[in-house]
Amino acid sequence: MTRPVRLVRHAGAVAEVLAYLFWLLADGVQAWAMIDGRALAPQHLVTPAAGVLVAGIVFVRRRPGVAAEQVAWIAYAASVALTVLSRLVHVPATSFAEELALAVVTVAALRRASDRRAVLFCAVALVPILAAPLLRTPIGATSDAYAVLATMGWGGTIALGLVWRAAEARRRTQLDDARSAERLELARELHDVVAHQVTGIVVAAQAAAVVARTSPDEVDRALEAIEHAGTDALTAMRQMVGVLRGGTGSSDGARTPGAELGAVPGLVSRFDPAGDLVRLRTDPGFEHAVLPAGVAATGFRVVQEALTNVRRHAPEASVVEIEIRIRGEELQVGVRNDGVRARREVPGGDGGFGLAGMAERVAALHGTLQAGPVGPGTWAVTARLPLGVR
Repeated sequence: MTRPVRLVRHAGAVAEVLAYLFWLLADGVQAWAMIDGRALAPQHLVTPAAGVLVAGIVFVRRRPGVAAEQVAWIAYAASVALTVLSRLVHVPATSFAEELALAVVTVAALRRASDRRAVLFCAVALVPILAAPLLRTPIGATSDAYAVLATMGWGGTIALGLVWRAAEARRRTQLDDARSAERLELARELHDVVAHQVTGIVVAAQAAAVVARTSPDEVDRALEAIEHAGTDALTAMRQMVGVLRGGTGSSDGARTPGAELGAVPGLVSRFDPAGDLVRLRTDPGFEHAVLPAGVAATGFRVVQEALTNVRRHAPEASVVEIEIRIRGEELQVGVRNDGVRARREVPGGDGGFGLAGMAERVAALHGTLQAGPVGPGTWAVTARLPLGVR
């Protein structure tokens, strides 16, 4: 991934660091004013040290696997400990960077906390956010001003956290709806496959009855055909049930012609009637490939969703490359376009919900879906679907 793309992806972290540095500078100026011509002593460093410590703790939440709620509790405890230290050494130590860090971690914790824990965070956050201005500064006009600002900051923090929490809840609901819709659509397709296989079983049984009367020696072959058809039907049925339950089903699917892949050229023609935008590269005869149940339909849907996103998010694209390959035991589908505007649409992430539904659909077939920037102004969607050949 190129450096500009990495910078965009980490813009939030960069902005947070810059905000901490700004307020740490303010803390340094405040500490310098406390010296007022006297010799520098360790207690004069309490204010900037408080900001560095708490901001550092809060920033740890950005590491993968670190829960914001746990970091919030640690940051609260550290802030309270710093307040006790400030009282013991009798040094004012109200840190603006510390207050900002406490607000940031409170908002992050409220975003995904349960209702009960959210109420607890709202109440507990009041203690460290107000303790510093009330207990670390001498009583007077300055401490009163700090107290008012801290109270307003706590109220704004809680309001922002609750608004973000509500937006996150709505987004999760929309993601669940998109995934459920994809699961149900795939289940309907698999149901059609099962119906096809059951029809084959009935026909094979009728044929076996005729063979039993005319050529008893051929009955074993007819029964073997019934057995294979029944096994395929059960496999597809298990896959369908797994999808309906929200699981990943089975990777072994019934075998059915990939008619959906044959519809890709028509889809491309409708998307690009002039034929000067889309480049379609496929294996010879791909439209007649025999693929597991649901794989061909899913491959088609990945292409369809990717083209829809191109129309929606990259109308100025000058080229769209579609590649469909069968390599080894998997179907590989890739769609790449240029001219995309800065956005974040990844399965389960921020942005639209089409790719989130596609990710659910691909996962139901034990496949993988990747979507994201691969260079400046370039976006790619890649799906790998196992064929499950036994």
